[in-house]
Amino acid sequence: MTNKSNQYDTEALRLAAPGPASRDGEEMSPLDEEQRDLDDLCERWVAWKATRRLYGPPPTMGSVLGQLSGTRTRPLQPGGPDAISSAELAAFHIAYTCQPDALDKRVFELYYVHRVAPVKSAAAALKISRSHFYLVLSEFRKKLYKASTALLEVEMSKFATMTAGRTQPKSDGASEID
Repeated sequence: MTNKSNQYDTEALRLAAPGPASRDGEEMSPLDEEQRDLDDLCERWVAWKATRRLYGPPPTMGSVLGQLSGTRTRPLQPGGPDAISSAELAAFHIAYTCQPDALDKRVFELYYVHRVAPVKSAAAALKISRSHFYLVLSEFRKKLYKASTALLEVEMSKFATMTAGRTQPKSDGASEID
């Protein structure tokens, strides 16, 4: 059989044809506005999480051993990433770390923290479908946001009562801070 006759072999053409675009409705539906906002919050959290250890001032001197040796072993890099101080992201992080290790947390970690690609193979490794992966991800985002806002409200009310207790009215009507 020559190569020219293989052009018209229907079995070879069928095997070489691309697969269907989606099976079993696994195509991810477009995100609504709420899910886009939650996705943006999660992306900001990932960036925040990577820089949260950088709250201290940049080092001006080397290590203690480097100072004692009198020579500098490595040059210090000025600047670096600057971590933002966000109560919203801190509450989101606390809500995330307090979640039990379950399927929904693993899906979230794979998607946002580890950035697995393609999602289809990650879903297969978890023995779920791609559509279920996205469903679990969207529900976990909602659950995290709800827990983080509840935590933030509790902490803000504690802060408000703490600051309200610090100000006491003076005898002439002006307030004074202890």
